[in-house]
Amino acid sequence: MRGLPIAIPIIVLFGFTVSSCDQRQGADNQTDPNGTELRQDGVATTPDRVLDEPATTTQAAPEEDDTSLEASRNIVDNAAKDKELTTFVSLLHTAKMVSNLNGTGPYTVFAPSEAGFKALPGSTLEDLMKPENRERLQQILNNHIISGKLAVDDLQDGTILKTVAGEQLKVSKRGGQVMINGALIEDADAMSKNGVLHTINKLLLPAEK
Repeated sequence: MRGLPIAIPIIVLFGFTVSSCDQRQGADNQTDPNGTELRQDGVATTPDRVLDEPATTTQAAPEEDDTSLEASRNIVDNAAKDKELTTFVSLLHTAKMVSNLNGTGPYTVFAPSEAGFKALPGSTLEDLMKPENRERLQQILNNHIISGKLAVDDLQDGTILKTVAGEQLKVSKRGGQVMINGALIEDADAMSKNGVLHTINKLLLPAEK
């Protein structure tokens, strides 16, 4: 029975050692309420879980405005996109003049609106579209074209313009309105890569010869 008193201190000592190890391990690896494990060296570790990826935003490419689109197209292409110039463009095709206005230019074109063509008397428009009248149609359309690029601010009162048909057009300005041989410019300065387009309210018919 003498060995019993010696064994007891050894057991007590062993229990104290295990307890101390557990306390150190608990101190080294603490867990906050969010489940993040904090190590004694200050480095945080997290349990295995999927982290939310940061939201990504995609910016749409800036759209080109109408002005920049017009400037990148030629005169005929811009005229074709204007419903007020439907008849004018159709006549350019009938007269086989589209390739002319697709050239480098530059050109200034006074294009009659739909109302301008409707104001023609009787069957004038239908007659102009006939194959046998193509030369006459070309002469009329050429009377709406000027060599060079003239914005509305370049058109001074009293200026005489010479058309590619060899005719003369007179500019007049009254109260902020600009007229070409009496035809009012309703929509000005549609800039194109090979010139400028102005919409007028009636046809510029060449003088009868």
